Amino acid sequence: MWPSRRLFAGALGAVALFSIPSKSQAQAQISAIAGATFSTLRGIDGLDSRTGLIGGLSIVLPSSGLIAFQPEILLVSKGAKGENSGPDGLKLNYIEVPLLFRLQLDVGTGVTPHLYAGPYLGYQISCKVEGIDTDCEDVPGVSTKTVDLGGAVGGGLSFDVGGALLTTGVRYSFGVSKVADFDIGNVRESAKNGSFALYAGLGIRLGGR
Repeated sequence: MWPSRRLFAGALGAVALFSIPSKSQAQAQISAIAGATFSTLRGIDGLDSRTGLIGGLSIVLPSSGLIAFQPEILLVSKGAKGENSGPDGLKLNYIEVPLLFRLQLDVGTGVTPHLYAGPYLGYQISCKVEGIDTDCEDVPGVSTKTVDLGGAVGGGLSFDVGGALLTTGVRYSFGVSKVADFDIGNVRESAKNGSFALYAGLGIRLGGR
């Protein structure tokens, strides 16, 4: 009985300790991030992953304890590459605004692991058909949507180095709205975005240390 009580009390103490925001956790952060994307169009057979770029600004706004709000504004390349026997690939570029909820843990060594998840809104700024480098709207049998709605999940590590913040991370974003339609033979097929991203960032804390 007593060992279990001690274990329970110790667990509560650990939770309480990590729930107290450190000085670094209580400060807002802003970072510039850049990296690579590996994307496809879900729901269409005969397409391969396309490699592209991701970049933009990320802001972390602490709320309480371990939780923070992380809005971003990004330029993201998505789409897919076509195979010889499949439909043409698409090069899609979006301005994307993720609204992420972040769980972060200051382990006291200048390293902060974090996980996040939340919705995103994307606005298509360009679409090219692979191979012929022509706007999608000018190609019969291909149509795309301007707005992409979806979600993102990911995580990473933040390093406090001489007052600067270095960040590395990985995320997966999945569209929930249809972004492209293909006429394949006599069948019209629809696709949603899916994209992995690997990125790094450099930022600062706002409000001093």
